[in-house]
Amino acid sequence: MQTVLPSELKRGMVLMLDGAPQIVEELHITGTAQTKHKIHARMRHLKTGRIVERSFTETERLPVAELVHRRAQFSYQQGDRFVFLDSETFEELVLTADQIGERKWFLKENEEYRTLHLEGKLLDIVLPPSMPLKIVETAPPIRGGSDSTWKPAKLETGLEIMVPLFLAPGEVVRVDTQERKYLGKYTE
Repeated sequence: MQTVLPSELKRGMVLMLDGAPQIVEELHITGTAQTKHKIHARMRHLKTGRIVERSFTETERLPVAELVHRRAQFSYQQGDRFVFLDSETFEELVLTADQIGERKWFLKENEEYRTLHLEGKLLDIVLPPSMPLKIVETAPPIRGGSDSTWKPAKLETGLEIMVPLFLAPGEVVRVDTQERKYLGKYTE
């Protein structure tokens, strides 16, 4: 199994810690030039969806999970089950609401996503850095509205974000999937 130093960690890497796959969501380093650095990682347990905080010394070796990357299309949600269809085998793949978490706001029917598999089992989906989403509900646009004045808008997936005043219902915007913020108008 491949290992990495904590200083080589990146957001999105999957580690095998305590016998379970955990994905790195946030990283920060503490320490000074005179003291040893510690790398603090906020990780999500891929089987349970729980958030785990861990810290590592700079000399620890961390095992990286050997994952298979595939593609799957989001089909539908039934209760707390999210069903995907593998793009190659057409097999149904299921993740629970706990595993999906807040990423549910970026799941669009018939949209294709990258999936992570370990030992033949679906572990997780990977969202793109940004996604185009249509505004379904917001106040009417105001002429001369600038980028510095904002109003709430509800998007096609139910996500609510702040958008500039000049945007109207029916327009498509790019949304940052990590920060859940407006990035700009979507142009094809």
